[in-house]
Amino acid sequence: MRFIEIDKLQIDPAWRAAASAAADAVQKAKQSERSKVINSYQQVWKDLKEPLRKLSYEKCWYCESIDSRSDNAVDHYRPKGNVKGAKPPHEGYWWLAFKSENYRFCCTYCNSIRTSAGATGGKQDYFPLWDENSRARSENDDVDDELPLLLDPTLVTDVKLIAFSEDGSVGPAVDQTQEREYRMAEESILRYNLKHPLLVESRAARLKEVRGWVENGDKYLARYTKTKQPSDRGTAERFLRQVRCAVSPPAPYSAAVKHLLAGLKQTSEAARSVLESL
Repeated sequence: MRFIEIDKLQIDPAWRAAASAAADAVQKAKQSERSKVINSYQQVWKDLKEPLRKLSYEKCWYCESIDSRSDNAVDHYRPKGNVKGAKPPHEGYWWLAFKSENYRFCCTYCNSIRTSAGATGGKQDYFPLWDENSRARSENDDVDDELPLLLDPTLVTDVKLIAFSEDGSVGPAVDQTQEREYRMAEESILRYNLKHPLLVESRAARLKEVRGWVENGDKYLARYTKTKQPSDRGTAERFLRQVRCAVSPPAPYSAAVKHLLAGLKQTSEAARSVLESL
């Protein structure tokens, strides 16, 4: 997960007008009809899919995957309908259904409930809080009083709470003494399906590829130190540029790559050089 600058979302006046009209219709609807009315205006958030996609260079905001075969969706970070697991039952953050700041671009694996290798994950309508008593239940409540347990890619402080290993696995970046942050990471890994076998496999393959570039970069940097041959320096630079591209925002699994480099920087000149260039 990388930080997404949602303030840079490009929205034209026509979309804002359509969203405002949809929000007004929901506001006027009877409580029993709200869900039906919201869904009747679903084209509003679908029309924002491409601008949201561009903000993350076509990557899922939660897992950083690029999957052109997936029916990627506009996820409502705070569910627009029923909130699963809320006690007492919660009808959803209907007043945020047409607020662009509540939208996240995500892949099917993160957005939908799926079971693989005995593990179940997927966000769907889950939105757990640290303190259920703080949950906003109407448009008059302030959602900023909530402490969500799902990491938000639009918050700088959230994206740093997940760590990656070279085998593609994922876990909290903090220990259990930081109870709330640890639980945020654990809950997000579950709900965003970050341990899905295909995702773990893809991350591992990417990290293996990048490690190879780092090792070759180190090899040719060491050779250049001895030979002072421009060709060795040039070869080292080519590998370092590949690593630098792999950690850049447009690259898949770039957050995992950054963790890899951070773990190698004490022993690898190539990793250290790339991190210093960021």
